[in-house]
Amino acid sequence: MSFTQVLFNPNGRISQGQFWAGWAVIVVTFVIGTFIPFLGLLVWLGLVYVGICVYGKRLHDMGRSAWLHAIPWALGIGFTVMMFSSMMPLIMELAENPDVEPDPQMVMQQMGPAMKWVLISGLMWIVYTIWVGASRSQPGENEHGPEPGMMGSSDTFT
Repeated sequence: MSFTQVLFNPNGRISQGQFWAGWAVIVVTFVIGTFIPFLGLLVWLGLVYVGICVYGKRLHDMGRSAWLHAIPWALGIGFTVMMFSSMMPLIMELAENPDVEPDPQMVMQQMGPAMKWVLISGLMWIVYTIWVGASRSQPGENEHGPEPGMMGSSDTFT
């Protein structure tokens, strides 16, 4: 399977090695994209699709549905909502008194609970990624295609 198929085609199966290579491309591109103000947002949106393709094909290789990838996304969105809701008192205080310098201690007290949700979300993605990347392939052909490396399907990139 070619590298572009690994990154941009949601169909089929990929090996653990192909998954980790695709994951590395996602991470490096995301880090580079964070330094480019508006273009970085467009890059991030493209990476969402690439992530669906890479994680989805790996889930296919495990004999699972790519729809499973929606679970960590939904949880991540929920954790983000929780983060912003825990910061709401600080946001309201700053909005009501825009000319007053905020008390650093109050800011830190409000940011602590918010960062808890960021940490939980990050840990969830780490555990999920390790599970997807380290799980064994379903042996033989499954409903998503032949096992990577079998029947002419190369385990390396062409």
